[in-house]
Amino acid sequence: MARLISICIWLLSVVDSSQISSHLIIGILGKSIMLPCSLNSSAPVVPARLTFYWTARLKHQKEDQVVHALYNGKENNDHQFPFYRNRTQIFKDQLSSGNFSLLLKDLRVEDDLTTFFLFYHQEDGNYNTLNQNKEMCLTTVKVAKSYHKPIVTVNYEEWKAECTSQGGYPKPRLTWTNQNGLLDPEVPQIVQDPGSGTMNISSTVNITENQTVTCAIFNPTLKETLNTTRSTGEEQVGLSSGIKAGIGVVAVAVIGSALVFVCWKSESCNCYLSSQLSFMSQRNLLNEYHDIKQLSLCHSREHATEWCRYTGDGPTTT
Repeated sequence: MARLISICIWLLSVVDSSQISSHLIIGILGKSIMLPCSLNSSAPVVPARLTFYWTARLKHQKEDQVVHALYNGKENNDHQFPFYRNRTQIFKDQLSSGNFSLLLKDLRVEDDLTTFFLFYHQEDGNYNTLNQNKEMCLTTVKVAKSYHKPIVTVNYEEWKAECTSQGGYPKPRLTWTNQNGLLDPEVPQIVQDPGSGTMNISSTVNITENQTVTCAIFNPTLKETLNTTRSTGEEQVGLSSGIKAGIGVVAVAVIGSALVFVCWKSESCNCYLSSQLSFMSQRNLLNEYHDIKQLSLCHSREHATEWCRYTGDGPTTT
C-alpha cells in the first residue's frame, strides 16, 4: 500500500499541465461516456503486474485527482476522489488485450472541460519496469444538453415579444430576427438551476404590428439551433375573432335573461321555461340566435301559446 501511495504522489508531481494536449469528447448531461484508451506495445500485457491510474484535472481543483486505480492487476480506489465514487468502470477482462478504457457514468456539469489522462506502469517478476507512460490517452470532456424548443409569446399592450427556453447546457446564444434581419433585444436573462446545473433563458424584444419575428437558441457545444417563429398580424386576427365571439355569447345571454323577466308573470311562463331548456340542450346557442330573438314575442299569451305548440313542450289548446 505504501508503494501505491508513493507512485500516486510521484505521478501527480511529475505531470505538467502545460505539456498536456488532448482530443475532445462531447458527452450528454446525465448520460455515460467512454474515455477510450488502448496500449500500443509489442510487449504482452500481464494484468497481475500492471498498474495504472486514470487521473483528472478539474477546473476548480488545484491538484490532479485520482479517478480510478488498478494496482498489480487489482482495483484499488481507496484514494479515489469522492466526486467520482461509484461513477467509474474499467474492463478487467480486456486488460490483457491492452484495453484500458474508462467508462464515466452520470455526467455532471462539474465534469465539463475536465482533462483525463492515464499513467501506465508494468513490471516483470523482479519489479523491473517493462513499460511506462505518464500521459496516455489524454481526453478533454465537454458536457452538453439540448435546450427545449423556444416558446414565443406576444404582449400586445406593451408591444413586446418574449422568448423562453430551459433545460440546456452550456449557456446558449439567443438571437431575434424579423423580415429585415437581426433585431436588438434586451439583455437575455440566464439562470442556472441549482440542482441539475442546466440553464434557463428568457429574452424580450420590441415588436410592431404585422411583423414576423423568430427567436433562435444556439447550443455552442452541440452546434444545435432551435427556433420558433410568430406573426403578430395573425395573432391579432385570432384575438379579434375571439372578441367577436365573446360579444355574441354575451348578447345571447342578455336576450335570454330579458325573456325570462318578461315571461315571469305570464301564465305560459312554465311552458316557456320548459321549451327553453329543451331548446338549449338540443341546439347550438349561437347558431340558433335568430330563434331566441323570436322568443321576445313571448310578452303576450297568444305568442307564448303559439311557441309551445311549435315546440311541443306545453299546452296545445288555445
